[in-house]
Amino acid sequence: MSSIIRIAGFALVLAAASLPARAAGDILIGNVASTTNPTARENSTNLILGYTIYFEQVNRAGGIHGRKLKLVNKDDGVVVDKMVAATAELIADPNVLALAGFLNTAGLVEIIKRNMLPEKGIAMIAPIGPMSSPNFYPMRPGYNDEADALLRETVQTEKKRVAMVYYQQAFGPGVFKHAEESAKKLGVNIVATASFETAPEKMEPGIGAAAQKLSAAKPDAVIIVAAGAGAFNFVKQFRQTSGGTAQLYTLSPADAFGFVKVAGLESARGVVISQAVPYPGNKRLAVIREYHKAMSQLAAGQPLSFYSVEGFMGAKIVVEALRRAGPNPTRAKVIAALNTMKDYDLGDFLVSYTPTSRSGSKTVDLTIIGGTGRLFW
Repeated sequence: MSSIIRIAGFALVLAAASLPARAAGDILIGNVASTTNPTARENSTNLILGYTIYFEQVNRAGGIHGRKLKLVNKDDGVVVDKMVAATAELIADPNVLALAGFLNTAGLVEIIKRNMLPEKGIAMIAPIGPMSSPNFYPMRPGYNDEADALLRETVQTEKKRVAMVYYQQAFGPGVFKHAEESAKKLGVNIVATASFETAPEKMEPGIGAAAQKLSAAKPDAVIIVAAGAGAFNFVKQFRQTSGGTAQLYTLSPADAFGFVKVAGLESARGVVISQAVPYPGNKRLAVIREYHKAMSQLAAGQPLSFYSVEGFMGAKIVVEALRRAGPNPTRAKVIAALNTMKDYDLGDFLVSYTPTSRSGSKTVDLTIIGGTGRLFW
């Protein structure tokens, strides 16, 4: 399933259909992120919104060397084989000059294993996940960096009994394995671990069993390596157990809005969430001030979120690379342009790409859901 994503007035239009006719000369950027999978839907929609409003802003100002820029989204349902197939379809379209904002860690790992991007000479810009590979140009720290920050927080706050739970999808197993190894190095006492599946018929009973298992270990902290409905429902069910007063920590894919909506305010309050991109309300950063202005003009009424910030910032990298690539950009010229972006400032937020080094930010912030559901940092 594919769609061209664009802003129509204030509404975000997600047209679930095959590619429609497009104006000659449009520059297309390929994206794979699921707007239907319950664990990814909200994050993907916000991510796409961020890309869309920045591209629309550029288009209204004349485009890239006079050409319009559009995001082409394909929904993989967070299934590895579907992401691989969707990526192959995007690469097969010569008008797709780069890929950006992919959300499905396991799928990205498979793309790397198959060497799909170097073989076709196309760049992957700002993927959502801990990817380090040829033709990948990251923007955020990886999920492993976030897990390490949460583990260090348990040490600093003298948590004596820490439990961990992960979902068996996307980044879950890999980050959980990394966190287990990091916990040993940091001296974190892991007293129990559990996992759950995300298939609709298995997720709820799996979460219930995991919540009861961890509660029985009487932890004073639980690290949740999950996203979307999985993370939200685990918190809801764990809070109802006898050990439900433990401090809860989770990663950036689990956003505060979803926690309050699904788990309820009482369950969500006090959950600590690591963040790999700037806080949406931090107007001390130039990029956030720019994001606020674009949201008010093109997406009024839409809530501010980390994922729309991330999409907005990823779009800025795409646009700068296309500008540097010149009036007749090709995939090779986009890669060459990216490799000139050493210490490029997105607005008080640096990324750095050269022919020999490609690195995004290494900063991980911790935030907490307050008593009113508002996120504090």
